[in-house]
Amino acid sequence: MNMTGYFHHRDRVFALVVIVLATIFYSMIGGMDEPYSSGALAASTYPRLILACIIVLSCLLIIRPVSGEPRINSISMRGLAVILLVAGYVFVIESVGFFVLTPVFLFIVPLVVGYRHHVANAACAVLVTVALYVVFILVLNIPLPAGLLGD
Repeated sequence: MNMTGYFHHRDRVFALVVIVLATIFYSMIGGMDEPYSSGALAASTYPRLILACIIVLSCLLIIRPVSGEPRINSISMRGLAVILLVAGYVFVIESVGFFVLTPVFLFIVPLVVGYRHHVANAACAVLVTVALYVVFILVLNIPLPAGLLGD
């Protein structure tokens, strides 16, 4: 096996980046308070479980990459634009608000990657936002950033 190209495989590089990020997030979650009752789950239980699964799956991706032959690819401008959109979304969601920003974000991302069905984009953006509202506000009773809409 050619060891110089071993870690240059894009799946392995991606898996290493994901492992580093998941490990950082896992350590950040450690500061959450544990429950006071003996049978209750901590608020950090599910995020830690999901991050542990992500780390295990990334390790499997390092061992056996999914894509074929290793090749060096240039950075996709669409992918970079989506990453910048996500970063901007995370940066301004507190000030603008979840219910204003999320449908706009969910409408713009498919346009950036080349999906041009505007009616389907709008319908999906609204449906996903409503579904997230139902899950977080009505079912889990977790507040989402209000931003411009106030409390």
